[in-house]
Amino acid sequence: MFKPILPAYLLSMNASSIQVGLVTSLFTIGAVLIRPFVGYYLIDNQRKSLAICASAALMIITILYPFLNIIWLLLLLRLFHGAAWGVSTTANSTIVVDLIPKKRLGEGIGYFSISTTVGAIVAPSIGILIYDSYSFDILIWSSAVLSLLAIIALQFVSSPINVKCKKKPFRFLDMIYEKEVWFPALLTVITTLGFGAIITFLVLFGKQKGVDHIFLFFLINATVSTLLRPFTGKWYYKKGPWSIIIMSAVLGFFSLVILSYTSNDSQLIIAAILFGAGYGTVMPCLQTWTVQKVSEEKRGAANATFFSSFDVGVGVSAFVLGILAEWISLAMIFRFVSLSFIVVAVLVYKDYINEKYGMNKSI
Repeated sequence: MFKPILPAYLLSMNASSIQVGLVTSLFTIGAVLIRPFVGYYLIDNQRKSLAICASAALMIITILYPFLNIIWLLLLLRLFHGAAWGVSTTANSTIVVDLIPKKRLGEGIGYFSISTTVGAIVAPSIGILIYDSYSFDILIWSSAVLSLLAIIALQFVSSPINVKCKKKPFRFLDMIYEKEVWFPALLTVITTLGFGAIITFLVLFGKQKGVDHIFLFFLINATVSTLLRPFTGKWYYKKGPWSIIIMSAVLGFFSLVILSYTSNDSQLIIAAILFGAGYGTVMPCLQTWTVQKVSEEKRGAANATFFSSFDVGVGVSAFVLGILAEWISLAMIFRFVSLSFIVVAVLVYKDYINEKYGMNKSI
């Protein structure tokens, strides 16, 4: 709920475009740097207790926002916020992998990816509505209440007892990503560049263009991606990841191009439908593909790699585009980042050709 609001909130504090970009980038840095340590800890330690502690940390950090009126302190808080987020998402996703029956792992990850995708898409619209209708403080306390509900809900989640095993020595580079899933991880980074542009600049873009109902983009986006999931899931399992990702990436490209020319609600809705069908389909497919590429004991690490790739894509997008926003319009930002979907489509097509003719043995 914070991501689309914080850029506008910082601008009200006279922050620069680079500082606006750092709001997301520092969050990403905190999440990515903490995950290798969390992944190593979770090898033979309780997931549930760590998930509860991380949710409590998220709630406390959230409550601190209104009390920090100095930009650099707010940016520092974002770094710690990202670290708490990294712990929470890694622990939660590992619990999910533990709970899903082995024979239904792909299906279970698909359902879990719906929850994460829809949550990430619905939350911005709720945040915008609360911020526009009430105030930033009300947004903070609403988020704090949700964090409290998460802490309570986690009490009822069962977590399998970990089997103690001999750990290998900790190596940061080995833990930060699972080598076997480098390709879908790379695709995840590139795909989320477009999402990073939207959560960083869409609210500001709407104010510039006089489009009052920006929240519709996020709401329709979530609705479309949810409704399509049963059909796209069947497509994935019948045809594999290549054709569905290519088609969805093309839709994502057109959605950002149309969004860049948007000046009214009708154009915004069209862009939202296409983005929900495109980006909202690509991300669950990439998460499922990531987990399927590794053996059972590496699925937790693969899942953590997927989330880190997501955070890296969003963070890089916010920082780089924040710098570009000093020189080009937000409309041009959306057109520029739309090319990331074309890159994804080309890379996936190349991987399909390699697989078809037996040159790619890693899948």
